[in-house]
Amino acid sequence: MSFLLFALGWTPVVLLSILAICLKRSALELGVYGFVYVVLLAGLIFQTPASVVWWAAWDGFLTTLPLLIVVFLGILFSQLLIATGSLRRIVAWLLGGLARPLHRQMLITFGLANFFEGASIIAEPMVAPMLVVTEVKPAGAAALSIIGYSGLMSVEMAGIIITVLALVTGLPFYDLGVAAAWMSVPATLLMALCVPFFLPDAREAWRQLPLILACSLAVSLATLAAAVWLGVAIAGMVGGLILIAILLLGGGTSPDRDPAIIRDLAPFAVILVPLILVNTIPWMQDLTLRRLIFTISLIPIHPITFTPFFSAYLYLFLALMLTVVLLRMPQEELRQLVTVSFNKGWRALAAMGLFGSMGQIIAYTGYAPGFGQLQQLDNIPWILAAGLKTYTGSLYPLFVPLLGWVGTFLTGYGVASLMLFGELQVQAAPLLGVSATMLAAGLTVGASIGSISSPLKIAIATAMCGAIGQEGSILRLTIPLGVGASLLMGVVLWMVGLSGY
Repeated sequence: MSFLLFALGWTPVVLLSILAICLKRSALELGVYGFVYVVLLAGLIFQTPASVVWWAAWDGFLTTLPLLIVVFLGILFSQLLIATGSLRRIVAWLLGGLARPLHRQMLITFGLANFFEGASIIAEPMVAPMLVVTEVKPAGAAALSIIGYSGLMSVEMAGIIITVLALVTGLPFYDLGVAAAWMSVPATLLMALCVPFFLPDAREAWRQLPLILACSLAVSLATLAAAVWLGVAIAGMVGGLILIAILLLGGGTSPDRDPAIIRDLAPFAVILVPLILVNTIPWMQDLTLRRLIFTISLIPIHPITFTPFFSAYLYLFLALMLTVVLLRMPQEELRQLVTVSFNKGWRALAAMGLFGSMGQIIAYTGYAPGFGQLQQLDNIPWILAAGLKTYTGSLYPLFVPLLGWVGTFLTGYGVASLMLFGELQVQAAPLLGVSATMLAAGLTVGASIGSISSPLKIAIATAMCGAIGQEGSILRLTIPLGVGASLLMGVVLWMVGLSGY
């Protein structure tokens, strides 16, 4: 293997870096330019037939389709809760049980943010305005609305991120979920260390650091326990709920017993209860995960299995419908809400689909027509894996979370890291003698941490809390914090590798 091919294998990342950092292109533009470049790179340099590129691109789109559905439904659900006032009523009800500002801020930052993300509801539009109400400055609220969930995001979104990772790598879904949940515990603690930078009284916040760390530890351990015993699909929701309960029980007062709040909370039960049932009752799990499924195989060696009754998108859709019925939303308002949600989300969805296609084109470079034969010296993941083994040796795990961070920083979406670098972990693991599952988990946790440094996510949050124009000052803090946290997670992953796991 030549160094030139190894260097060329990294050029998609270099191109995206230049476009994002130097030219400040949008995520959709990154997706378009990156897709075109990867198609040309695969065909002209890595000798991949056009038919292989064609089918790999469609395979990548279908692989990310469950995530695209969940993201769009999550955007629609969040807009619906805001438009109907349901979110405002839920927050007022919860915060009525807490007197201390820091307790309120931690309930929102680590409790509600992880509950919303766990339920596949985009957290920033909801959490950032709530934090402003608790006396956090707008720029700080924007940052905290992301920091609170970024350590645990890999096991949230109703498990859809782990689903995509399992589809990309071919590794077992449960093993990936548990490994990612374990890795998310130190990641969440690292995110907690970032919190005082963004609270209104930083000096007092540093004095209260034990409480902040305790909240992050509680939510991460609860999420880990839920991933192990209840299933990764509900882990984030359960973790957020447990922290909310702990803070409310320790707050000295209890929320008002308002029967009307049940109507606002009912849609969340429609998501939570079915996911608990299909993850914990053996016959229901077998029925929804192995029987009520359908498989599409565009590429003979990569069947894509859809599990509509096991995954979140069906229950998220039902929760949407229940919200519309309970709150008696007129059809015209609903139509307008769908239009607004589509206008907010289509660029993000298109970018994610393009990155999915790009990742699978990279993964299948070097294959002959029909995918029956592979020329390893033309396969980008194999070249990168072999090169990293040669040039970094046993230190490679140190850089895996940073790879995840890079993908999210450049594109705003953790799925880009999974699609671009997921297969690389499978290729590298046997060469290094380490666990492919742990490498893949380290990648996805690094991608989650990358959320705090993502210009796209920061832009979403600032628009929701009156901090537009302050994105640069936020990123000047969150970029080095994200890089540092990713490198520290690399140390954790490297030590796990040394332990022989």
